[in-house]
Amino acid sequence: MHIVTRVSPSRRSIARIRNDPGHPAPEAVPVPLPGGRVVALRPLRRGERDTLLAVFDGMSSASRARRYLTGMVRLPSTVLEALIDVDGHRHVAWVASEHGQPVGIARLVLDAAGVADLAVEVVDAYHGLGIGSALVDAVTTVAGTREVRRVRASLTPDNEPSKRLVTRIGVRLRVVDGLLEGEGRLQLLHPPRIDRRAALALAARVADEQRDAHSTARLHCASTMPQRPPQRLVTDSYPREEAPCPPPTSITPRS
Repeated sequence: MHIVTRVSPSRRSIARIRNDPGHPAPEAVPVPLPGGRVVALRPLRRGERDTLLAVFDGMSSASRARRYLTGMVRLPSTVLEALIDVDGHRHVAWVASEHGQPVGIARLVLDAAGVADLAVEVVDAYHGLGIGSALVDAVTTVAGTREVRRVRASLTPDNEPSKRLVTRIGVRLRVVDGLLEGEGRLQLLHPPRIDRRAALALAARVADEQRDAHSTARLHCASTMPQRPPQRLVTDSYPREEAPCPPPTSITPRS
């Protein structure tokens, strides 16, 4: 039996977590592993290319095929750019590391219909330790505060650990063209795999950091660029204004 947990705290409760001096946001959320080892979970920042590639490099060809539903020797640049374009709201991603080495990533990406696609990858040397479930607990906890209500997943039929995991968060799978696909109402894992209060505090802090960095970059750009009217560009069938400043760059995680 699945236990449905309230997913979305109120905005007031999130504000209390963000501003509570008695519970400052951690640098990372520690998760104990069997044998006394510990991994550290934190949000993936926009533009963290090396982190993503480190996890990809630690995956076998079979693990890559299960994750991307096709064999890949390397990540195409378009796929890589999409995967590091996280914003913490419509694209929530968290990374697990041991001694600073990235060992797994989970993400939820919200589509226009309000359904979030789940993806999880863990390097082969760390399979079977519960890292995937900890990462999923983190992204579903944070996504729930972003009004995500439904979740979707696509798996290869031989991916037994992921089948068990996505079923626990509410996905109902069925066979579609040789794959297992499905969606369902988002449920949080029970019992919790991580300290959810710490995860929410850290997610809020990182979101504030990235918002502040974006604002600072825009102000600096506006003050240094020569004044000129925006240029009109034609894209597809409609015109749009050219952005006067470049897009925000990534934030380097605190060590």
